[in-house]
Amino acid sequence: MNGKGLPYDSEEMNNILAYMQWLSIGVPTGVSVKGRGFGPLDQKLKPDANHGKQVFSEKCASCHGAGGEGVKLPTDAYIFPPLWGSNSFNDGAGMARTYTAAAFVKHNMPLNQGGTLTDQEAVDVAEYFTHQPRPVYPGKLRDWPKGDKPKDARS
Repeated sequence: MNGKGLPYDSEEMNNILAYMQWLSIGVPTGVSVKGRGFGPLDQKLKPDANHGKQVFSEKCASCHGAGGEGVKLPTDAYIFPPLWGSNSFNDGAGMARTYTAAAFVKHNMPLNQGGTLTDQEAVDVAEYFTHQPRPVYPGKLRDWPKGDKPKDARS
């Protein structure tokens, strides 16, 4: 949502396609792979950003940086993506929503330790990092034309 599409015949696109093909070796079509995506999360929990800041400091900052800036390789590519700031996902992205981000965090983070946070810790840390400054997506104003905006979607 922040970037530009790659040309279909570019080296970068071919590299991405080759990587996806490699990831798919031995995986039957239509089968969900363990560790992929999201899982259930109690959306009735009330988020606490102050506690989320503490969880972030203890569980997330070692990879994503104390200021959420991410960690780059010498090539300038990110090894751990920024969670806020000018290079992070924008405020119209699904990950900018508290409960969407929390479901991903709960089941996939910290790296190689998915499922170790409680639902409350995941909701709290998501509330904290999703409400940090990030690029604005002007098109988000048209996301809910029928007025059915989810409670955790950014304004």
